[in-house]
Amino acid sequence: MTLSVGKQSDGLILNPQRRRPPGHRPIGVTAGFWVTVECLDGSESEPTVIVDAAGPHRFRPVFRTLQCENIKPQLGPEAAKQALELVQRTMREGRAVTAQIQAGHQRLLGACHPVFGPSGAVHAVRMAAGMPEGFSPPIPLIPVEFDTGLLARFGNPDGPAPALFGVGTTWTLPAILERVVWLDKRLDLIALFDPVEPGSRWCESLVVEDPVTQMRRHLWMAARSVIGPQGVPIVRGVIADLTSLAPVPERDPLTEHLATHTPRGHGSALMDLRTTLMHSFACHDDPRLAQWRHKNPHLHPEDLPAVMIAVADLTAGRPATLALRIRFTHCEPWTTLRASCVPLVNYSRPQASIDFWIENTRS
Repeated sequence: MTLSVGKQSDGLILNPQRRRPPGHRPIGVTAGFWVTVECLDGSESEPTVIVDAAGPHRFRPVFRTLQCENIKPQLGPEAAKQALELVQRTMREGRAVTAQIQAGHQRLLGACHPVFGPSGAVHAVRMAAGMPEGFSPPIPLIPVEFDTGLLARFGNPDGPAPALFGVGTTWTLPAILERVVWLDKRLDLIALFDPVEPGSRWCESLVVEDPVTQMRRHLWMAARSVIGPQGVPIVRGVIADLTSLAPVPERDPLTEHLATHTPRGHGSALMDLRTTLMHSFACHDDPRLAQWRHKNPHLHPEDLPAVMIAVADLTAGRPATLALRIRFTHCEPWTTLRASCVPLVNYSRPQASIDFWIENTRS
């Protein structure tokens, strides 16, 4: 009989080499696993897994994920419960937490790391167990929050994220909607902002082009509509960069329709009639219209009744035309915008197609 030296978490031991039960792995020698968990609802709700080494998931319960066959070593109910409690403790305390997890014949060192949104709320928790010290999953995370003006603000990225999402950067909701691959999924995201019947959660792919590397990147965004600290509904999200884990999806041909059918000097967009949000934007040869992609224009107060009448007509299935005054900053003069609007059918939410152009005269 020979002696061998094996490692465990509390020192070195001398083990005689002998036959071990099938599936047995010495303490301290593990395959390990990692998961990324969203906790956008806050510490009172059950967190869910949105991505792990197997790829993206849509709000899969943590307990079930930790017992699935993709987790190696596969955890039993008691170990999965310990791991879930570790995640929940990280959420409550808002700090990194480590603890031992007993998984059958193994004792795994579990480590959880919180990811904070711009307002300081914990948006996500990274969990790794049985991994080398200092291990970080190769999935950068970007926390995001939308305010009541539908502007998205980003927190500190957790990992090397595209410069598009730096702290201090703001995006309009239409700018993010343009990156949602499938048109019907864009409407599902808009539903989170519905003032009458808001959706509760959303998780889908975005595609962006990194301005530094010129590479297309595959992002997986999870978002929830929650009640904020002041009792006002807000939308929180977390974006995971899956480029290293999943191929970049091809764009939906329907999303290219507006770009190919928009006349020069005009802008085209779809309007969600419940939120009056213009999205799926396209324009040619007019930099004034191009601003709409990045800024929400101000409407002249006297023109708001005409807009609401047009929305009512479109919701009732009638086309509408109108002229209204817009500007993008308070120091600009008002610019007259003319729009021709047609209601659309066969969408999950009431929509209209808007063709608009700017008159050359200003008032």
